[in-house]
Amino acid sequence: MYNLETEEGKKKYGKKYVGIEYLVRKHLYGAASAECDHWHDNAGLMTHHMAFTLELEQSLQAIDRSVAMPYWDYTADAYFLGREKFHLSPIFQSDWFGALSPANSDHVIDAGRWAYTSIATVASADP
Repeated sequence: MYNLETEEGKKKYGKKYVGIEYLVRKHLYGAASAECDHWHDNAGLMTHHMAFTLELEQSLQAIDRSVAMPYWDYTADAYFLGREKFHLSPIFQSDWFGALSPANSDHVIDAGRWAYTSIATVASADP
């Protein structure tokens, strides 16, 4: 999904395929506004973000039917680690997603499997 754009991927894998450029753009439209985050505030998480996650999972399954989207219950980490040590969750270690807040001026993940992975930062970067 990261290396095959949506239109080409649909030709290869079918109508459920979407590329990462589509998903990043969609997430930026729905959740990146400083004035109003439609996806993470209030009911948005249960509607928009869950539908978005399903779209991601179905795209992955178009490539490989055996893939399932994992679920991270962040409330368990918050409960067991506490707010002060939340960053110690296994999900924020280098072999998962990397530091919660990387210690560099660009706020870029700089360790682990996702180190220096570039992503779009402006939703209006439509082709």
